[in-house]
Order: sequence, then structure tokens, then C-alpha cells
Amino acid sequence: MNIPESLIEKEIKSAKKASYAIGVVTKDSQHIQGQIYDDMGETEIGKSVFEIGSTTKTFTSLLLAKLAREGRLSLDEPIVTFKPEYKNALSSKGKEITFRHLATHQSGLPREDMKKLRKRMKENKQDKDNFFKHYTLDDLHQFYLDFDLKKEIGKKWGYSNIGVGLLGNVLSEVVKMDYEEAIKSHILTPIGMNDTFIHGNEEQLKRYVKPYNKKGERIPPIEIPAVQGAGAFKSTLHDMMIYLQHQMSLVDSPLKEEIDLTHQLQGVKANKRIQMGLSWFIENKKWSSYPLIHHGGTTMGFHTYFGFLKEEQIGIVMFSTIQISTIRLIKMLLGLSGTVNENHAEFVFKEFIQNK
Repeated sequence: MNIPESLIEKEIKSAKKASYAIGVVTKDSQHIQGQIYDDMGETEIGKSVFEIGSTTKTFTSLLLAKLAREGRLSLDEPIVTFKPEYKNALSSKGKEITFRHLATHQSGLPREDMKKLRKRMKENKQDKDNFFKHYTLDDLHQFYLDFDLKKEIGKKWGYSNIGVGLLGNVLSEVVKMDYEEAIKSHILTPIGMNDTFIHGNEEQLKRYVKPYNKKGERIPPIEIPAVQGAGAFKSTLHDMMIYLQHQMSLVDSPLKEEIDLTHQLQGVKANKRIQMGLSWFIENKKWSSYPLIHHGGTTMGFHTYFGFLKEEQIGIVMFSTIQISTIRLIKMLLGLSGTVNENHAEFVFKEFIQNK
């Protein structure tokens, strides 16, 4: 398997105490390689724990698809059916936000509750590298009680963590479990992802890759108590490669129909190149005859890439702990450059296609 080692090495060397690992899954083989800054003892790279960030959203939407297929809810059912107290926040100009709107970022809700987040960060400056830690379920509840939605629902795409966070919480209430338990019970355990979690045990936490900030100081594990469905899960390459196998139908999956539903185009464009599945970004690339389905994740310490070409039967998961410049971050947010690790993944995809 051709991995762009020189490009990765360049990024690692320019960062402070950085680690990376990449896993590639095809119909015929699996490949793992990486470099962890700290001594992980006997822990192999494939079992090292990292934060998957917003790739968590694909778990949330898979649970949504499962409950929809079971008839426990409808994708186009208004959220106010379950949260009538949030009516002002979840309705605008005669329309109501549905499950589908939340899963495709067409709700019109803001990205975050920035006013309260700034307040919590100001009150807890010691946790500057863990700024969701002190944003509570009560804060989220108050946001939805107070917020008056002005934007038109279903008209414009706008990425919303607070929207997918609500989605995860409502789905958890439907199945009468907390969010982590709901995802484990309905999604992870059935497909054998037993090393993926929000609150790990002592043994799992010992395998946690340590990320560092630009000053070389350790960044603590992420804590997102209020909007877990938007980005709270941690995993390993081994587990996420199992997820790739199920996403690409390389194994018989108990969630095949649900997974296929999340891959269906929803008639929503994030931009000129990218359409939405349920949480998934479905992108047309010039170098591929088939769409690339992907979702990355960024936390204070980790950058995760997760993507696959279903028809080509190749998928990639990669994480790194490099620190990025403000300029690079702005370019990423504006769509002027790829996300961290995206270029490395695309190198592997292109090499695989060319060498078939």
C-alpha cells in the first residue's frame, strides 16, 4: 500500500510532539502504520485510542436511520413533537425543523451557542483546551428555551453542532438510554466495535494517544457533556476499520439497510461539489468515477479523516495530533484548502485507483 510517508513526516516534524496513524481497508487487505510520540508500551498502533470528533455524527445519523426503519419515528417528523417546549427555537415562518433537517444541516440553527460557550470559557480559563467541558445540559436546555429562530428552515445549508447535539439527545430519549449507551447498544455492539466509547475504562484510557498544544503542553481528553452526538466518541484504528468494512458492504452487516439509508442523497448541497447524505458528505472528485463518502473530525487535540469509495472498495481512516496555524484553519473553514489528513488520504485513493 502506497502511503505518502514524506508528506506526513514533513507535517509531523513541523509540529510539537505529534503523532499520526493511518488505516486502509480494501476488499483484499488491511494496512496500518503510524508513529506515536509517547511510549505506548506494548500497545499496538491499531489499538491506540484517539478522538474521532465530528465523525461521531455518522453514529448519530445511523441511529436515526435505524429508528426510522423500525417505525419509531419519521425522518420528516418535527422535533417539536418530542420537544414542544422548544417551539420558538425549532420553528420559523410556518415551517418546523425535522429530524432530516438536523441530520443534513438545514435547520437554520447556529453552529454553537457561542454566547454561553464564551461565558463558560471565561469562567473556567484553566480548561481553555477543553472548552465544551463546562457547557452543560442545563445550558443547552436554556438555549433552546430562549432561542428564537429567524432563518428559514430547509433553505440554506449551515453546519450546526448544537443541532446534531440536540438530535443525539432526542434519539436517546426515544430509546430511553443515555447517548453513549444508545449508540453502543444499537450501533457499535451489533457490528463488533467494542473499543469505541465516550467514557472509557482504566485500561482503555491507558491506550489514549497524548496530544499537545503549540507550547508542548498536554491537551486533556475531550469532554462534551451536553452535545455528545456532535463529537464525543473515541475509538481505535481497529474499530474504525470495522466501521469501514460495514460502510462499504465488505462484510455481512446487521445494519446494511440502515447504512444504505444514510448514504442516500438527501437533495441538499453543502457546496458545489458536496451533497449530503444523513450526516455524510458525498463528494464528486475529478480523480474518481464514483462519489467519495466522508466525514472528518477535529477536536482540540486530534484531526481525524474517515472516508471511502464504496464502488472501488477502499476506505481510509487517519488521525494526527499536529497543531495547525490560524491561517490554515481559516483556509479550511472557507473551503480554500483540504482538511488535515485529507490530502494524505486522497494520495492513497488515487494511487489505489491508478494501480488497479
